[in-house]
Amino acid sequence: MKYTLTDIKHDLVSLPPRDIFIKYIIRSDNWYFENVLGIPEKNIRDIIDEFNILVSSTLGVNFNSVMAVGSSKIGYSLSPRKGKTLKNFSTDGKERKISDIDIAIVSNRLFNHYWELFRSSYTIQNEYHYKYIARGIYRGYINERDLVRINECRKEWSIKANQSKKELRRNLYLKHDISYRIYRSWEDFEEYNIQSINTIKELYQYGKNT
Repeated sequence: MKYTLTDIKHDLVSLPPRDIFIKYIIRSDNWYFENVLGIPEKNIRDIIDEFNILVSSTLGVNFNSVMAVGSSKIGYSLSPRKGKTLKNFSTDGKERKISDIDIAIVSNRLFNHYWELFRSSYTIQNEYHYKYIARGIYRGYINERDLVRINECRKEWSIKANQSKKELRRNLYLKHDISYRIYRSWEDFEEYNIQSINTIKELYQYGKNT
């Protein structure tokens, strides 16, 4: 199913945050598969299943722990960050940097494992990065970009992540960079996204954005 920017803006004003979360983040549509890879809408669910199988098997998590998110999911970004809000997925880099395919992994085991690895790998040299890592940990997530900043984490993570990305490109023909984020729980995943939606919702309800 394709959502227009007008559709999304209308829903941001008229729907409760959790309804927006369910409609645009949880449901099994995928803009990228349909519009970039050219997969017929009737086959999207099967491709999403294959996508989840590839990611879950290479990262060692449950099939249901994998969720495509971000602008590749619906065609537009629901990030509240300045300059990213409701920006369309950039396929060619002509207007701005080419977009990533964002994938959420919801796994308490994986989250706690890398959190412990962060703690045991702390050094004064890494102090600058840990300020940003701590912000995410507090909110219940770990960004892939933080994992690759710390040598001990990068070595272990890269083996699994690189294999996962290789499989996605080889089997599903994904053309853009892939970025992961690990969430501690579904509650943290939902809370993060609803907070983001609330921020965007306020911008549009009070005319601070157009």
